[in-house]
Amino acid sequence: MNDYLKIMIVDDEDNERNLLKVCIDWSEFGMEIAMEASGAAEALDYLEDFSPDIIITDICMPFMDGIEFSRIVVDSNPSIRIIVLTAHDDFNYAKESIKIGIADYLLKPIKTEELKNALLNQKNNIEAERLHKKEYDKFKKQLRDAFPFLKEKFLNELIQESSSGESRINRIKYFEIACFIDNIQIALIETTNLEKEFTQEQGYLLSIKSTEIVKDYFKENKKIEVFTDNTQKTVVLSGDPDINLVECCEKIKLILLSRLSCCISIGVGKRYESINHIRKSYIEASDALNYKMLYGNNQVVSYSDTNINPNSSAISIDCISEICFAVKTGMSDKVIEMIDSIFKEFYIKGLKSMDHVRVISINIVTTILNSITELGLQYQDVLEDVGTPINNILKIDNIPEMIIYLKEIIMRIIKSINSIYKNNTNNIINNITNYLSDNLSNPQLSLSSVANVFHMNSSYLSRIFRQKTSHSFIEYLTRLRIEKASSLFRETDLKLYEVAEKVGIQDPKYFSKCFKKYMGLSVNEYKKLNP
Repeated sequence: MNDYLKIMIVDDEDNERNLLKVCIDWSEFGMEIAMEASGAAEALDYLEDFSPDIIITDICMPFMDGIEFSRIVVDSNPSIRIIVLTAHDDFNYAKESIKIGIADYLLKPIKTEELKNALLNQKNNIEAERLHKKEYDKFKKQLRDAFPFLKEKFLNELIQESSSGESRINRIKYFEIACFIDNIQIALIETTNLEKEFTQEQGYLLSIKSTEIVKDYFKENKKIEVFTDNTQKTVVLSGDPDINLVECCEKIKLILLSRLSCCISIGVGKRYESINHIRKSYIEASDALNYKMLYGNNQVVSYSDTNINPNSSAISIDCISEICFAVKTGMSDKVIEMIDSIFKEFYIKGLKSMDHVRVISINIVTTILNSITELGLQYQDVLEDVGTPINNILKIDNIPEMIIYLKEIIMRIIKSINSIYKNNTNNIINNITNYLSDNLSNPQLSLSSVANVFHMNSSYLSRIFRQKTSHSFIEYLTRLRIEKASSLFRETDLKLYEVAEKVGIQDPKYFSKCFKKYMGLSVNEYKKLNP
């Protein structure tokens, strides 16, 4: 099967049609005459069956002229290219042809070269359009294949409140989740491997299996979305006001326990009448999930049934966010201050329930441990000799001990993070000093150019460079250039301006000034001492 373009010739004169068939070698152009018609009506009858790529038609034909015929074809098949032939050099014909979208307009008698050029032009246009369509279809398929992933990513943005305004509304419509605009409730499901020691891969597989089971449970309900959040917990997002999500979660718990070898914990947030509260319901579900740790595994805990104080919960969430930032940036004093601030609230507001203290403490530690995975740290490596933090927190029965324990855990984490930063910074500075040595002859070397090469902020580079080398960037670079210059004066017979160029200083006078400043001798004095 060939890929020739199919040509239809429409002309009421046999001689004209025969002439068109033999005037050029159609196969040479990658084309073939698929159909010829003696009039417009006949051509329209066969149009759908033959689906030509290009139609060559005369204008003057009985019953229906070529212009009217072309108009009908273009309206129903806009992808077909039409070349109109006419014996009349009439501007009105040409104007009308352009108006209705005819591809080309040739005067009779037809010149072979003109026909060839017209055909080649249309062939190029057709091939370009097909290539564009092929690429478009390819990208459309990729988008269709990625749709579930993009939808889950957007749902995670919603529960983290990183999407808002008109963009959020447009994407809600695109992902067909408008049912959540006026009704929202979240349940959070956590699966825990029964084995004390299990790999990260086993943890991910368990999370995937449980999510698929929950999806299957709700598959008939179009007002519920099930996905995995950034901490590998299964999120049930309900926009259905007619279901009792807590009761559904009790059934899901039994199904999961019967099909998976694991412990199940489920927290359910409150129902709200606006998607603007989606983050709030998610946080409540998370709080309820942490609260269940006080009563053991395999529990469904509704936030509405807990005694968590809404005001203190809101304060602790803000504080936890600040603590995470301070931990990741190594600000130990700030962390100590924030920990003290959180527990001070317990005394000010009379919140002395150890249940609540444990929930807040677990929330702090788990949030920090989740966040440090972004830096490549695993909590088992950081806290390998102190046991599981959550188990330790559940055993503590007074606030002073809890404060001491949290500070100890967090300071260990900060120490590990600072060690990573220190190693990374040392490696970066070593790479930069090597880069400077290798590129000394480049007169364009500067703080900003080097910062661009290493994808850094100039101010940040300036600060860490001084910390690690005890010199400013320009001092270090100038000293490096003068030291290189002094060795060239000792080892070669190069002239002053030649040495200056080799170390990246284009102005010999400025070079001489720098040389004397750093060496304490002029160039001539240095040469005399080092003949």
